[in-house]
Amino acid sequence: TVSRAFGDDMVLQRDEPIRIWGWANESENGKRIDAAFAGLTGSCLVEDGRWLITLNGTLPASTDGGTLRVYGAEGAEKTFRRVLVGDVFWVAGQSNVGYSVRECTTVSPADDPGRTAEISDRLQIRLNRSCYWSDEPGLPRGTNDVNEDAVQPRGWEKPSRGAAEFSALGYFTALQLYKALDREVPIGVIEFDGNGLPLHTFLPNEVRDSLGIATEEDGVYKAPGFNCDTCSFIYNHYMYAFRLMPIRGIIWYQGESDCQSDNGNNVKYAERFAAMIRRFRDVHDLRQHDYPVYYVEFPPIYIEFDFARVRQTMGSIPNLLTNAHVCVTSDLWKDRDFPNNLHPYNKWAISERLTATILADSYGIGDPEALESPTAVSCAFSADGLTAEIRFRNVGGGLTTYGGGPLKGIGVVTGSDGAYAPAEAEIIGADTVRVTSPTPILAVGYNNRRDASYPEDMTLCSGSGLPAAAFRFDA
Repeated sequence: TVSRAFGDDMVLQRDEPIRIWGWANESENGKRIDAAFAGLTGSCLVEDGRWLITLNGTLPASTDGGTLRVYGAEGAEKTFRRVLVGDVFWVAGQSNVGYSVRECTTVSPADDPGRTAEISDRLQIRLNRSCYWSDEPGLPRGTNDVNEDAVQPRGWEKPSRGAAEFSALGYFTALQLYKALDREVPIGVIEFDGNGLPLHTFLPNEVRDSLGIATEEDGVYKAPGFNCDTCSFIYNHYMYAFRLMPIRGIIWYQGESDCQSDNGNNVKYAERFAAMIRRFRDVHDLRQHDYPVYYVEFPPIYIEFDFARVRQTMGSIPNLLTNAHVCVTSDLWKDRDFPNNLHPYNKWAISERLTATILADSYGIGDPEALESPTAVSCAFSADGLTAEIRFRNVGGGLTTYGGGPLKGIGVVTGSDGAYAPAEAEIIGADTVRVTSPTPILAVGYNNRRDASYPEDMTLCSGSGLPAAAFRFDA
């Protein structure tokens, strides 16, 4: 058998070695299996009921679908047709990843481009969706057991069949990338969505254990989290089966269920996220080990939980993880009256910003300095604690403020209650902001309220007009 990670209409990652794997009866140990695709070949012997073939080369992008053959000496053969070569992305996270194209077409305003996004099989976009609430894993949640093979029954789908229920964030970004690349690079997207699930549910077992964030009882690993199932299982049940398939990068939108302090994720999210991505990179690609990660910063949220703290923590991810890029959305969502405002319908606008960042960072189309939001790199506190100087990257020609007005949105913590107080802040260089307080600063932060938006409450931006990412530094 060949892993169900493969299928008709799939996309293989270009410029990476192509690995094909699967299983056989123990009685087949020692027998040879061959594979061939687009002029490349490879072979292996069955060992301990498993086999893994790496083809003898890599391939550039190709819009001509080919046939991948896997065959044995005794006539057994499996073929996959219309296989494309291009760029493959994971899109992963909780309900804002699960938020579908169909929801956007029914909920967003009539003038939202997401309502009329092209869905056509002329597009060489291929979709593979794993959804935790509908794809039965067949394993108990929270144990160390893993699904060796993919469990979702849909396989790889063309847009006409798969787009409606697919992640709007994933599909819209794929569509915009595909068009920006002149329709010459097929795009594959693999979705892993977990509605209401905190970060630790996505962690590989060894990462979860090394971080010490879950308790075990009768073989079940759990950790506190807000909303739904708090067991450790998304990686084990859904991601593990795709671990050997190279990808171009990861698109991530998650963290809402980590807003509480029960297990420290709201303040340790960045380091835990970085540990997870490092592990993913270790097992994924053979060449591009540090493939990029593009993650979405929460927009303003109008329900009563402290989303600001985890949002600020996420701002330090690029300082802990190479090739990590934040998509800031504080200016893209301001609909206080939308009843489901934890799940913005403006996924098209978010995808536009993501796509611009991906194109600049990964494809050399545009200047990353101008197309990525300013992120805080470091903070130097004075000896007396009365000033803090914060340095930024991605300043796009130099930090400025919206409309040239006052710098708003930076606050300081000076008391034991942890509350933010307004502070004097000024831009003192192209990449530096100085904050001043009459009493010693214990912490300095930006985007300190869950419902703060740009430019109403925050005004710091790059020279190209992109709003700055949230941050917090403790003295």
